[in-house]
Amino acid sequence: MKTPPIGPILVTGGNGFLGRAISARMVDEGETVVSLDLAPTMEPVAGVIAETGNIMDIEAIYAMAKRHGVRAIVHLAAMVIPACRADPAKGAEVNVIGHINMLEVARRLGVRRFVYTSSVAAKPREPFDTPVNLYGAYKRCCEDISRIWYLDHETPSIGLRPNVVYGPGREIGETAVITLAVKAAARGERFEMPFAGAMCFQYVDEVVDVMWRCLALEPDGAYVSDLSTGTRTIDEVIAAIKKVSPEAMITPSDQVRPAPPHLDNAVLRKLIGGWPSVSLEEGVRLTHAHYVRSQY
Repeated sequence: MKTPPIGPILVTGGNGFLGRAISARMVDEGETVVSLDLAPTMEPVAGVIAETGNIMDIEAIYAMAKRHGVRAIVHLAAMVIPACRADPAKGAEVNVIGHINMLEVARRLGVRRFVYTSSVAAKPREPFDTPVNLYGAYKRCCEDISRIWYLDHETPSIGLRPNVVYGPGREIGETAVITLAVKAAARGERFEMPFAGAMCFQYVDEVVDVMWRCLALEPDGAYVSDLSTGTRTIDEVIAAIKKVSPEAMITPSDQVRPAPPHLDNAVLRKLIGGWPSVSLEEGVRLTHAHYVRSQY
């Protein structure tokens, strides 16, 4: 999907799995991309302007964004589930205060395109009708803050709730096990799944495509939406892996991970219409092929 240039785009957490993927896509679309992360842990994506910084330092981030003439923001920087569990105060600081800081940068710059990742973990569920972990609680808070920010400052935003994003390079976080299982199969290694259950498995290229379509909009409010709604089981993941790697040594688990609550992406479909989906079988095939190639 080609769109007119929307101006320099700032990607926080730009050196992470999803940050690198969306940055590469935006460069391919002819955009100027500024990637912000704590430290250059790997080579920047080709064509991306790499900046080192901390989203907790709002004045430094604002000055940097102003210097680059930033006109759109993709906010991905966050601490993941295990890190939030291990250090709740730091998780709240980075995930909630950091989100506020980026909204404030958007407000000061007059940014009308602000896309961020929430999570299915933000959706309330049993036993208390709340998110079931701190990461989800922080993300739910960020969704509400984004809505209030629009009421107070008319800064529009789109928050997307992925579930299990997988694909080449997704190797950190609790749900990275899907990618790690495919990688193990490609290398002839044993892998034990840490959980069972049903969830939405979302291949990285599809997620990036959705984010890009959202970024092309100037919405008239603060929207939040689930990304996809079709759930599959871990047993189906294992079957898809064995389809491309019949000798795969993947051991299932009897520890059932709670299924996400009712999923609804009607808001997203109203915003961007349809988009090409990537099936679990195709995503596993593409991921497996990547890890086979990477050995040579």
